[in-house]
Amino acid sequence: MRFKVRLLSMVVSICLLMGIVQIPIYAAEETNGNKVLQPVTIGTVKLKENVTANVKNVLVMPSDNHQTVGLTLTINNNSNSELNLIDYWVNVYTKSGTKLNVQNTNLKMAKVPAKTSVDLNYFSSVGNDIKSTDLIVKVIQWDFSASSYTRVLGEITVPLRYNPVTPAGAARVVVTDDISATISVKKATIGKSESYYRPDLRVMIKNDSKQTIVLPEYQLYIMTKDNLMYPLTATNLKGTILNPLTEKEFQMTVNIPLNVKADGWKLAIMYPINEGKGKFPVALFELPKAEVTEGEEIGKFYTFTNSKGVYSIRLDSMNRLPIEEDDLIIANLTISNKGNETLPIPNLNGKYLFNESIEKPASISQNNKVIAIKPGASESIQLVGRVPYTFDIGKLKLIVQQKETTTGNAEEQVELVTFNHNGTFNTIQSARPEVGFKVKDVGYRSTVKINRLNIYEGNTANLIAAQIAVFNDEKRQSSMQQLAGYFQKPDGTVYPATFEYIDDKLSPGGQAIVNAWSTVPKDIDMTDMQLVIGKALTETTTETGTTAGKEKLVGYASPYSFILPELFKAQDGLQKIDMQSYQMSITRVSTQIAFKESQVTLLFDYNLTQDLIKKSNMKDHKIVIELQDTNPKSVFRKEFSFPTSDSTANAQAAELKIGENHAEVTWNDVELVDLITALKDYNLNVYYQVTPGYKTLIATQKLPWLVNRTLTN
Repeated sequence: MRFKVRLLSMVVSICLLMGIVQIPIYAAEETNGNKVLQPVTIGTVKLKENVTANVKNVLVMPSDNHQTVGLTLTINNNSNSELNLIDYWVNVYTKSGTKLNVQNTNLKMAKVPAKTSVDLNYFSSVGNDIKSTDLIVKVIQWDFSASSYTRVLGEITVPLRYNPVTPAGAARVVVTDDISATISVKKATIGKSESYYRPDLRVMIKNDSKQTIVLPEYQLYIMTKDNLMYPLTATNLKGTILNPLTEKEFQMTVNIPLNVKADGWKLAIMYPINEGKGKFPVALFELPKAEVTEGEEIGKFYTFTNSKGVYSIRLDSMNRLPIEEDDLIIANLTISNKGNETLPIPNLNGKYLFNESIEKPASISQNNKVIAIKPGASESIQLVGRVPYTFDIGKLKLIVQQKETTTGNAEEQVELVTFNHNGTFNTIQSARPEVGFKVKDVGYRSTVKINRLNIYEGNTANLIAAQIAVFNDEKRQSSMQQLAGYFQKPDGTVYPATFEYIDDKLSPGGQAIVNAWSTVPKDIDMTDMQLVIGKALTETTTETGTTAGKEKLVGYASPYSFILPELFKAQDGLQKIDMQSYQMSITRVSTQIAFKESQVTLLFDYNLTQDLIKKSNMKDHKIVIELQDTNPKSVFRKEFSFPTSDSTANAQAAELKIGENHAEVTWNDVELVDLITALKDYNLNVYYQVTPGYKTLIATQKLPWLVNRTLTN
């Protein structure tokens, strides 16, 4: 035993006298259950008494048209005097004897104070076939008494078992510019589009020191098995401040062509030197196991990058909805910001590929009141295409694109993400009229319900109309989310709906009353008919003339299918008649007949109030007052318009006025007056006319002829 101890001591002493000590390849410690590796030291050289130099972190990485070899020499000056660095240098050779032209990244550092340590970084260009294990490092001292003016203090051959790559799941301490940080790859996923792989990396950087640090300008790359380098986009990495013992996760991605092999990828970290003219290798990381995924799963996030940062995008659902003689193909997407900095809304567009052969453009629709996505937040967008309604879709691809400016200011469509879909479209969500659905877009948050269903009768056709209430759920005045949709019978028959447009802003808690109607045959069976309502998708027209610059309906998104309420029945009585944002009560009625002049006169008092919290588009809306004798052929009608400041309103229609008022109507008609025979009772009917030629009865009361009567509830 004593002999073995003496022998071991002798070997160590000889190594120290020779100036070389080989130490283990990995020096590791455990933190939070993950192995943290220090920079790999391949040997130690004695410079002088109490002064040593550790040769560490020998790395070879591709750079431009060559490779760059980098290494760090850590000088430990434990002596009582400063060390003059001008006396020492590092030479690097290949095993075949070629000497490399080595340079120092910091020529200003000339001395190492006593009892301190410094890191010196050396680099050189090498051929593309050189590996780190092909290198020999010689630490020399200038000695002008020697024939070569140098004296080799230590020669270290990079061992064949040397592996500087940080294994997956481990972290590495990285030192640059006297800044030490622990870096690890927490997660890696690889998305795949029509043209590119899109690796998405989550890189954690931790400040293990007791001082605040500012992260240097790390340059991160995906290095492929064939030594191809693809720069990763990582927003706001440079200059990030990390307080002591804090960490921050950075998301980064890049587009890699599909003809590149997807195995053996590594994360390479380099650092700019010589005012950005060169790069110094810092660290290599093995990526965690990652499956290559295409956008085939609804509800799963995929990443893309542009000049503004890294985004995540998810396909939520696909709808096929009728519009005119075509069908809309609508992709409902969510864009998310999973980073730490606010990102602008990307300017996206796209296209559809149907049945692997038919290509159609897709227009984008998004909330124009949102210009940025906060960290951790999401926004909804829609990509809308159009196909003939007879077109059978077996499968489709949605390609999300973005225009980017290339060299010479030319614009190029860049594919970001491709989603594959089997052609089975999502069913439309259902809603009950009294419950409705929520619009959750910022600036348009609201609740949409159906108040009632009316049939407006015309001469040759009818209008089916739903009265829709849109409640403003915002805390400020807000424009109403414009709506679009259609009526549909159980057999699939579709009747496009016209939705009224309201310009007025809604107060918080206010509501808009909107009519949605469609022309239908007079004998239509309305059993189980439904109304589909979605958010209107519009675009600004580019035509010349009167239509230039106007909003044009191109579709609708996020639809709900409403079970329609029962048809509205006219109220019996003329008090508190609901007229959308108005309410009317007829308080006194009298009639007069002059048979000699063939004249009938109606006199009535009324009270008209307006609910200012409700907004509605009353254009073309009228009230029709009707006297109907017991002889159904004797009918007298008069139109009244609602209060308006529109000077172009129909001059033939009398105008109702707000408040308590009196109205008088006289009809001169020999034929109709002669049909009044019994002079017993008549019905005073109130109709609501939503558009010329179509009206519905909303209130009625039977009254005796030639009697002045006060009406009460």
